[in-house]
Amino acid sequence: MFMLKNSAIHRAALTTSLTRRRFGLLLGSAAALPLAPAFAAGLSPGVNVQGQLPNLAFTMTRSSDGKVVSATDYRNRVVILYFGFTRCPDTCPLTMQNAARALDQMGPLADRMRVLFVTVDLGYDTLPRLRTYLTNFGKPPEIDGLRGTPDQLAALAKRYGVAYQAPTGPMASDPASKISHGSAVYLFDAQGRVQQILGRLGAANADIAATATDLEQFARRAPA
Repeated sequence: MFMLKNSAIHRAALTTSLTRRRFGLLLGSAAALPLAPAFAAGLSPGVNVQGQLPNLAFTMTRSSDGKVVSATDYRNRVVILYFGFTRCPDTCPLTMQNAARALDQMGPLADRMRVLFVTVDLGYDTLPRLRTYLTNFGKPPEIDGLRGTPDQLAALAKRYGVAYQAPTGPMASDPASKISHGSAVYLFDAQGRVQQILGRLGAANADIAATATDLEQFARRAPA
């Protein structure tokens, strides 16, 4: 079962106020305008963005085993991609908790899913820190972390229109309140094609059952 194990993180996850940090979804105009009403109304666990964003592509280091991986390593698996950081007090742990709950409801089909947490906090989130943090939500390979070089992170964030800011170098120990990032959650099918933005996954009132049902439709089309 996927669950949030650390009580301190659990309490933080239930805090939904975003006043401590600035979040934004920065998408190209073709995608941003149609999405706004759906996000505002909160009517759907997923917003269809087929053909509006590029296929999954990246090269980064995986936190569970230290291996350099690319999107090719996740071909034939349905991928949920999220940008965040381990010091996040609210939205990041809540999003990961909700993703884990959705996978838990999927039963054996969860084996065909991969949740990838991309850290934007390169000055603080080492691979061991990232690996330890993610064990609060589940075990690899279903839930895993990605850490890139500054250039690799910038390239992936630019590819999907994700704005982020995090101190590096001597400033890396600055308060986490200075870190900001787009909070969109991207869903890719088993061929690496973008399908949805899971706009409600980071909300305290996320419809986990509806999200799981959505994910099952894509997981059934992935190889067993």
